Amino acid sequence: MLTADDHIAIHQTLADYGHVVDDHDWDRAEDVFTTDVVFETGGSDGRVLHGVADIVATFKGRNMYAHVTTNTTLREEADGLVHAHSKFVGFPNEGPPVTGDYHDEIVRTAAGWRLRYRRAEVRARKFFD
Repeated sequence: MLTADDHIAIHQTLADYGHVVDDHDWDRAEDVFTTDVVFETGGSDGRVLHGVADIVATFKGRNMYAHVTTNTTLREEADGLVHAHSKFVGFPNEGPPVTGDYHDEIVRTAAGWRLRYRRAEVRARKFFD
C-alpha cells in the first residue's frame, strides 16, 4: 500500500521530469526514468522511444521551454506497480501552448520511484453538448 511518503516521492519524480527536460539537465535523466523506460511521445510524430539514451537524443533539439504537470491521480496494483494519470500544459518557443495527458507506469527502484513507461496524448479542442 502506498504511504504518504510514497505519494510525495512519486509526485516529486513527476515534477522532476519537467525540470529535467525543460532545462535539458540530462545528467539527471536517470533521476526520473528507469534505464529501460519506454516513452510514447504522442502528437504528430507518434514516436516510441526506448531507454534514457533514446529520450535524451530525441529531446536534445526540442524547443519547449516549460511544462506544467497537474491533476495527478495514482492507482497502485497488487504487484506494486503504480499507474499515474496527469494533465499537462507545454509551452513551445514557437506556436501556441499544447495540452494533453500523461499515462504513466511508475516503479520503485533501489534509487527511488522512476518512470518505466510514459504515454503522452496531446489533446485537440473538444466541444461538448
